[in-house]
Amino acid sequence: MIILYITVCCLNERGNANFVVMTFNTWVSGTNVVNGTMKIVSHIKRINPDVVALQEVYNSQFMAEILSCLGIQWSGALKKDESYPDTAILTRHQLSKEPIHQLSHGLGTRIYIPKLQRNVSIWNLHLDYRSYGPYAAFNKLVTKKSQIRAGELLAGGRFENIRELLSNTHFYDDVKNADAQPVIVCGDFNSPSHLDWTNETKSIHGDWEFTWPATKILQTLMIDSYRQVHPDVIKHPGITWSTVEKMSSAGWQWSIPEPQDRIDFIFYRGQSLKPVNSYAYQGKKVVHRKPYHKYNDYPSDHFAVITVFELK
Repeated sequence: MIILYITVCCLNERGNANFVVMTFNTWVSGTNVVNGTMKIVSHIKRINPDVVALQEVYNSQFMAEILSCLGIQWSGALKKDESYPDTAILTRHQLSKEPIHQLSHGLGTRIYIPKLQRNVSIWNLHLDYRSYGPYAAFNKLVTKKSQIRAGELLAGGRFENIRELLSNTHFYDDVKNADAQPVIVCGDFNSPSHLDWTNETKSIHGDWEFTWPATKILQTLMIDSYRQVHPDVIKHPGITWSTVEKMSSAGWQWSIPEPQDRIDFIFYRGQSLKPVNSYAYQGKKVVHRKPYHKYNDYPSDHFAVITVFELK
């Protein structure tokens, strides 16, 4: 894996700016590893992104600590939910003074980049976790696509979560104006991509070809940055689940393989954005699987995803 360390919004050889986006599930705010908060900060600093979308943010205190450790140039928007905010957007640029746009499973805001005199709209999602599709796909008792699809179409489930985004008036306005003000949608979807579960990849997906509805309907308006950079699914599977969940179920002495898949995404829309690199990230040190994960340097059970955009 080639990891790029890029100065924030530096000009590339074509005179355009590099704009780096990171989506990062914090695995219960870093509580599953020793010194998790500082490890989250360390990996954000190592990537040095323009924007970070965090999931599993358990309270405002955790977010405040992250921002304090990152430095005074950083600010953030947190979903307004005292019991469990979950999603947050951090940036070293200027956050919009407008109210954040709330969703049941995420939030949206706008950032302003003074150096470029440009706004970018950012949406961060953490879709419903229930009825995880690959579990059904790898269950030998499941024989019909309708059985897998039933889990995706639950009330309040992933398909409804994306429909809520698409019907949001603020998101609609963002999409309509995307050529003037680019739009990014990222996060933990708890769903594979329809671009990955094809006839050519059936052998690694429980012998299923399946159109995952959450990514399918989002693709009507947005582009999957990782798959845009890496169209060959066999050569570049882009696995993000999981860094530590390799063998599931302690009750079976960790002997049952956990389905591995790409479930964290960075989508984009707008003529001024072009993805030039995209990759899954888990740091440089060995990440030990469960139940040996407590002292991992990388603090998450998800790979982070980083996309480097050229911003014209």
